[in-house]
Amino acid sequence: MKKIIFVSLIILFLNCENDSREIRYYPTDNELINQNHELIDLDTTKLNFRQITDSIDDGYFDNDYGNMIVEFDDGKIKKRIIAYFYGSGLIKRKNVLQIKSDSILIDNGYPISELKRILKRHYLNKGQNEIYSDSPSKALVEVTIDTNKNGKQLKEVLTRITRSFDDIKSEIRDSIQLRVFFDYSRQTTQIPLPPKIYD
Repeated sequence: MKKIIFVSLIILFLNCENDSREIRYYPTDNELINQNHELIDLDTTKLNFRQITDSIDDGYFDNDYGNMIVEFDDGKIKKRIIAYFYGSGLIKRKNVLQIKSDSILIDNGYPISELKRILKRHYLNKGQNEIYSDSPSKALVEVTIDTNKNGKQLKEVLTRITRSFDDIKSEIRDSIQLRVFFDYSRQTTQIPLPPKIYD
């Protein structure tokens, strides 16, 4: 029994040593990366989107981001997204590109297959089109998927976003940053029914 445990520990150690995957942060601001954060591994978590978003909200401190990072494997790259949520600061609606699992909520809506083109337009708009971002530094992305979707389903959306963003950044060779907000409030906001009128 001891021999089996010892061999298992050696295999685990070798696997860790051989795991030379790149770790890529979004955004890549050094002051954020160097802070202590808790990790939610989207490949293994049992939390749903609401619980993940609430965890970020609970970890909030003065800078409008929490101490939570969502992490997932994308092939040879381990991606870590420092998750934001809407704090007390004012953010212009036009600076936020809302993305659902299957669509992009801008103009009259686009299918998710148009993500790279719309994301590029959003980041490079520079105030030209009044419904897209004022500048690359103010451009934000909001993920607003169904509250019951799990970590793997969130990973699918974030994989699409990060791959598209990385392609754009490589093409334009600029230091744009991907800041991702999680929000489900639009799903839970209910319009009150008008009062009944009795004759």
